[in-house]
Amino acid sequence: MTYTFKLSRRLAVSRYATLVAFALLIGCDAETTAPDSQLNSPNGVTPWIRVVPSTVTIETNQTVRFRGERRSPRGEVRETSLWWKASGGSIDTLGNFVATSPGVYKVIGRGRGRQKPDTSVVVVVPRQPGLAGISVSPDTVTLNAGATKTFTATGILSDGSTAAIGVTWKASGGSIDAGGVYTSGTATGTYRVIATSTDGTYADTAKVTIPEPASAPTLSQVVLKPASVSLSISTTKQFTVFGRTSSGDSVGVAATFSATGGTITSGGLYTAGQTAGIYRVIAAVSGLADTTAVNLTEPNTGSVGVPYGPYSLITNTSSVSPFTMSTAPTTASGIVNLLGKARSLNVRLMVHMTGGSHDNYMSTIDGVYQFDFSKWKARMDSYNTATIRDAVAKAVADGVLLGNSVMDEPHVSGSGDGNTWGPPGTMTKARVDSLCAYVKRIFPALPVGVVHRWDIFEPEKNYASCDFLVSQYSARIGDVRTWRDGGLAFGQRSHVSLFFSMNLLNGGTQDRDGTWDCKDQGGFKGSYSPNCQMTASQVKSFGLVLGPSGCAFTMWRYDDAFMSRGANQSAFQDVSSAVAAAPRKPCTRT
Repeated sequence: MTYTFKLSRRLAVSRYATLVAFALLIGCDAETTAPDSQLNSPNGVTPWIRVVPSTVTIETNQTVRFRGERRSPRGEVRETSLWWKASGGSIDTLGNFVATSPGVYKVIGRGRGRQKPDTSVVVVVPRQPGLAGISVSPDTVTLNAGATKTFTATGILSDGSTAAIGVTWKASGGSIDAGGVYTSGTATGTYRVIATSTDGTYADTAKVTIPEPASAPTLSQVVLKPASVSLSISTTKQFTVFGRTSSGDSVGVAATFSATGGTITSGGLYTAGQTAGIYRVIAAVSGLADTTAVNLTEPNTGSVGVPYGPYSLITNTSSVSPFTMSTAPTTASGIVNLLGKARSLNVRLMVHMTGGSHDNYMSTIDGVYQFDFSKWKARMDSYNTATIRDAVAKAVADGVLLGNSVMDEPHVSGSGDGNTWGPPGTMTKARVDSLCAYVKRIFPALPVGVVHRWDIFEPEKNYASCDFLVSQYSARIGDVRTWRDGGLAFGQRSHVSLFFSMNLLNGGTQDRDGTWDCKDQGGFKGSYSPNCQMTASQVKSFGLVLGPSGCAFTMWRYDDAFMSRGANQSAFQDVSSAVAAAPRKPCTRT
C-alpha cells in the first residue's frame, strides 16, 4: 500500500454518510426506480433499468461516466443505452457527468418503453489542496466468486484530519465501478483494489482474496432410529432414517430397508416374526447403511411384572425369593457363568461390566488425578470375544440380561479420596454418553445405562445413546412421590427409561440429635455418620411408590443382617406383590 499509516476514518465517513443521506432524501421523488408489478413477465421475473454507479463521490471538475444496465424478462442483465438527465452540473449523451460547483446532484437514466427510470446520487466535493494521502476501507476482504463489496476512499489531510474526496478506482480479479462497488471474478487468488487521487499523486490499495469455492456437502452417514429395540413377537415398530452430511447437517434421505426375523415396508414399518431371537433392520442409501438390533421376545403374559431385587443378590445367596432380579459387578472371565447362574435361578440380571472401585479407572494425566478412558476401554474390550458376545445376545433375547451400567455416580468429583472421577467437570453427560455408545458397538442389542440420581448430574441435558438411568432414592432427598414423578418426567423428556433404586443401608432418616445412634430408626446405623438404615415401614412405603414405576427396581445392597429381619422380610414381600402386578417395561430408550 502506498499509504500505510491509516489514520482514523471516522470523521470522513460520518461526513460522507451525512451527504449521502441528504442525497437519498432529495432523490426520493416520482422518478426514482420502483418495482412495477404490471411489468412482471409470466415467469415472475421483473425487468428493470439500473444506473451504475448508484452513488458516487467526485470532486469539482472530475468527470465520472455513468452507464445503464437492463434486466430482461428472462432475467438476463446487459448494458443498455439510456437517455440522461442531471439536476445540476452537466451530462452528455454518453453518460459523462461533471460539475463545477460542490453539491448533491441527481443523475437520471431513462430507457425506452414503460420501464421506470433509475436515479443515481452524485456528491460533489471541493478539491483538497492539503491532501497528504488516501485511505481505502476495508483494507482486506475475502469474497466468494461473483460477490460484491463496496469500498470507500477517505482523504488524509496534511494536518491529520480527514475529508471526503473524489478518486478513480481500478481493480484486478474482478470489476469495480466508479462508486467503489467491486464484483469479484471467478478465478481464485489474491487481488487488488486501488483508489488514486484525481491528480494522480496519492493512492491506496486494498487486498481482495477469492478463495476456492466450498465443495457441496456430501452424504457421510445414515442414521437409523431407534438404534436398538426389544419387541414382542408379532408386534410392529416404525423405523425412521435420516442422513448426516460432511458439514454435520441432518438431511432427509430415501432409504432402502431390509430386515431379518420379520418384514419391513418401504416406509420403514417392521412387523416382527414368530421366533424369539436377535435380528436386524438395515437402512441403506448410496452405499452407506445403518443397522438396528431387534430383540424379539415371547409375548409378556404379565406374570413376571417389574424385575425387583437387591444389588449382589445372587453373589451372596441362592435363596432368592421373593426377588426376581439382581445387580452385580462382573468380569470378562466370569460373565458367562454369572449369566448361567441367573438363568438357573430364574432371576433377571443387570451387570456392571466396568464396575468396581473408581481407582481401577483413574490415572494422573497432565498432573491431574482423573478418569482414564484408556483403562475403562481396556476393561470393556476384554468382553469383546465371540463367546461373550453370543452369551450376551442369548441372555438379552431370553430376558435374563436387563442391561449393563457403564459407570457409577459420574457426578462424584474430588481429589484422590477413593470415590472420585477427578476435578469437577471431568465427567459430563456427553462423556458418559460416549461410553454407552462404545458398549453398543460391541453389544448392539444390549440396553446400556448409567447409575446416578436423575436430578443432580447436568439434569438440564439429555443422553443420546444411553438407554436407562439407575436413579437411587434416600429419605433425605424429600417427598418420594414428588421425586419419582420428576424422574419419570425427566425420562420422558430425555427418552431414557428409569431404573429406580433405593438405598437400604444409608437411605433412612438421618440422625439429627448430634449423637449418631439412629434411635429413631430402630438403632440401625448406616455405613457412616449421620446415616441410618431404612426402617421396614420405609422399605414398604418407598418401595410401593418406586417399585412399579420404572423398568426395574433394585436396592443397595444385599446385607445378611438387614435381609434376615422379620419386619423387613414382610416389607419385601409386600413390595414384591406390587411389582409383580405392574406391567413389564423394557429398559430401552423410549
